[in-house]
Amino acid sequence: MIGSYFVRLAALIGFALLISACSAEPNDTRNEARSAFEAYIEALNSGDTAAAASMYDTEDGFHWIERGGVQYETGEDAAASLRSLSANGGKPQMTVDSIRVAGLANDAALVSAHFNFVMLSDEGESQFSFDGWMTVGMVRRAEGWRIAGGQTGPGLAN
Repeated sequence: MIGSYFVRLAALIGFALLISACSAEPNDTRNEARSAFEAYIEALNSGDTAAAASMYDTEDGFHWIERGGVQYETGEDAAASLRSLSANGGKPQMTVDSIRVAGLANDAALVSAHFNFVMLSDEGESQFSFDGWMTVGMVRRAEGWRIAGGQTGPGLAN
């Protein structure tokens, strides 16, 4: 009888630990995905478009939607476009605010943010700018968090 009591107690403690571990995971997922998204923005703003472009996932299914249609069919297409931004000189600058993160699973999250994008000339003058909302699906891969796809839409000024 005492032996079965300890077995049940051990099972109950194990179950409680499992539940507490599972309940902590979504916060960790959201925080990790947000940090990865912020690293993407930081790389872009530092002029390291190659590092920012490396955040795009190369798995099948990647897609990026702009202006109501698919703009990029693959992560490599999106990465090539991003790398080309500064190929002719200049520096992209993006500020983000109103970041919202929803944990979807232990290895996936949805990140949305309002952004202001400005392409600066080498002299620091604005070549073009726009604002909008961006939503990206983030996935954890063996090499770290990646953007699995996303979309942009009109911003506050539109």
